[in-house]
Amino acid sequence: MGSSQALNAHIAKPEQFPLWVWFEGATALAEGQGVCYNWDYGTATALDGKRSNRVELPSITNSRWFAGVAARDYAARAGGQFIEIFAPGSFCNILSKANTTIGVGRLTCEAGGTYAGYFRYAGFEGSGSATPLQTVDRSTTAGKCFAKLEVGAPSGLVEVPTLKPAGGAHVFMVGGVTIFDTATTLAADATFTLADGTLCGQKKAFKCAAAMTTKDIIVTVTSGVKGVGDADPTGALATITMDADNEEVTLVWDALDAGGHWCVTYVLGSVLG
Repeated sequence: MGSSQALNAHIAKPEQFPLWVWFEGATALAEGQGVCYNWDYGTATALDGKRSNRVELPSITNSRWFAGVAARDYAARAGGQFIEIFAPGSFCNILSKANTTIGVGRLTCEAGGTYAGYFRYAGFEGSGSATPLQTVDRSTTAGKCFAKLEVGAPSGLVEVPTLKPAGGAHVFMVGGVTIFDTATTLAADATFTLADGTLCGQKKAFKCAAAMTTKDIIVTVTSGVKGVGDADPTGALATITMDADNEEVTLVWDALDAGGHWCVTYVLGSVLG
């Protein structure tokens, strides 16, 4: 029940949509830290309602299934625990590691790594993103920031992978935003093959926010067209290459069923092959 249904909600507390769910992890959670549904829990062929009430830390495999943020701090507990979360649409604290200005920009929940569930960078609009409603600098030390959790189609979250200095094959999210924020000297090209999308309108972005020396980041696109990124918008898109700060590309999957393409809708600096 949203708190707006309480008689004194207009003066007592912000509008929030609380849910109780089972957190499967054994780690501690901070107030405002994001979690995602365990959408493939149990046997795939069986109907299982637990997919709607079991959550885990955001990862590159559950990033389309953002559930909400922890309503308070929770100590680590082996075997998991019941927790209260605030669902998308709520006005609540998020766990920020950014310098925010009230009503400006967007922060998106992070998938995987040290900052799983934190809000550091901007991703796509929708579920899993938030609009900051507090001016506060949490860029050095993570902390609470009052915000409005966005609703709508899944944002896909943000991932900030660590590149292997040796280069070679890597695994990134198929949707959402992949940000390379650490300068790395690569012995060989860092490579990734972007699989076909699964939903019409699904978005994917790559952003290079640091210099890669010696070698490049090369994304092989299974099915793609260059779109706005080329004089011939119907030209096949085979690869995306980036190696410098402030290079990025955004793609959208354009088909309802088989036979679609990733279509470039924005490109800056990146080389399309």
